[in-house]
Amino acid sequence: MQYIGKPAPIFRAPALVDGQFTYLGSMQFIGRWIAVCFLPYVGIVKPDFLDHHAAHLDQINTTHLIVSSGTRPLHRIWLDCPTTLNAPLLYGPLSRLHHTFRVALTQTPVRCQTFLINRVGLLRFHLIHDLTDYGLCALQEIVTLGQSQDTDGVAATDTIMDAREEVMNS
Repeated sequence: MQYIGKPAPIFRAPALVDGQFTYLGSMQFIGRWIAVCFLPYVGIVKPDFLDHHAAHLDQINTTHLIVSSGTRPLHRIWLDCPTTLNAPLLYGPLSRLHHTFRVALTQTPVRCQTFLINRVGLLRFHLIHDLTDYGLCALQEIVTLGQSQDTDGVAATDTIMDAREEVMNS
């Protein structure tokens, strides 16, 4: 379990974004909140469902990154689907993201684990929720509440790199 209030793990992974393969890393989202959502199996979800919730999170300055725990995270249905997923789908062929966040590869089929990282890179919340409208709306409410209570000011932004280096070297 990662520690709430400590620097979140630094990661960089291959990703499928708007139908194109690229690389995404946590450092490129400094200044925005990040919701890293580990789905049990990405093939059980329609792209429109996740895009709808990703759009709502984007309205509150939060990036929704999706990581599949299934054995085939870039499910063929999604790649052939006429609707391209807008929310980034991170791909971890060696399960490094799972190890980094200490998430088991096998999860309950409809339960997600989401880690909220604030705008300066601190882990703020770990939520286990259902993959439903209700579960994702609860996530949005938690982000909104966390943002309203976020006391990490500009000074924290200046020291976040030092904190990350300390964690990496320990």
